[in-house]
Amino acid sequence: MRFSTGLLVVGIAMTADAQTQYTSTGVAAVAAAAATAKTLSPVSSIRGNQFDRFINIWLENTDIDMAAGDPSLQWVAKQGITLNNYNAITHPSQPNYVASVGGDTHWVWEDWMFRIDSDVRTIVDLLEDGGVSWGLYQEDMPYSGFEGNWVNHKTGANDYVRKHNPLMSYDSVTSNEDRLAKSKNFTMFYRDLEADTLPQWMFITPNMTNDGHDSSVTVAGAWTKRFLEPLLSNPTFMQNTLIMLTFDETECYICRNRVFSVLLGDVIPSSLRGTMNDTSFNHYSIMSTVEHNWDLGNLGLNDEKAPIMFNK
Repeated sequence: MRFSTGLLVVGIAMTADAQTQYTSTGVAAVAAAAATAKTLSPVSSIRGNQFDRFINIWLENTDIDMAAGDPSLQWVAKQGITLNNYNAITHPSQPNYVASVGGDTHWVWEDWMFRIDSDVRTIVDLLEDGGVSWGLYQEDMPYSGFEGNWVNHKTGANDYVRKHNPLMSYDSVTSNEDRLAKSKNFTMFYRDLEADTLPQWMFITPNMTNDGHDSSVTVAGAWTKRFLEPLLSNPTFMQNTLIMLTFDETECYICRNRVFSVLLGDVIPSSLRGTMNDTSFNHYSIMSTVEHNWDLGNLGLNDEKAPIMFNK
């Protein structure tokens, strides 16, 4: 978003607080933060050239043959177009997430708590300039805007991790309370769906079990089918919608980093469902596809020339 001079001063004033106030993990502190943390569900209706709603769903660390052989993910593939030559950017996880929303890894090379300078722009800047609403839905995030890592106090499960929330690495997001307020617990997805207040651009991350990171591709595939099957026939969700399901990277570090990826949604013609596209794409193509759809321009980085994934 382009701020006027007056609003920019406000943004700077809130930077320190916004980057530190959403880190509590104690039971009492989480309960207090959950009751007071700001939550926003903005909507918009900007017509796109190819689609009017875009959803990213990412799973974790699986070689393409393993993913393609999973029965649940085979069902997903039959609903859309399998991108048979889609490649992750690098290893490990976090730089792939960072690259998919910022056009570059920005020197993030490990799964550590990196903070990318606040003057570095992301897809959020382009979306906001274009009037396109956006939101993040993160399974088991303890409260809106949370910036840390969350271990379930009852089960000990490593549920929510910052590195799998792509915009949390960018100070341009975490320094702005209104932007933090659009990073929400997964339960908010269903609330927004029922209220018809889903944004036009979404990034959905399952927890560390359901994305396959701490479990298996069988668990990840079953979660994906269970999540998507009712949505694919839901008229509130299917509003000229394109869904991008992909994996962040392969498990094998010495193999080609080609990952299982599928485009699906009501914008996919019935004649193309269950087909394959052999064009070479990568995580930067996610940005270029969104940018071209809403005529947003680009960041002038790897997103600028990345091939577009979908063109009716």
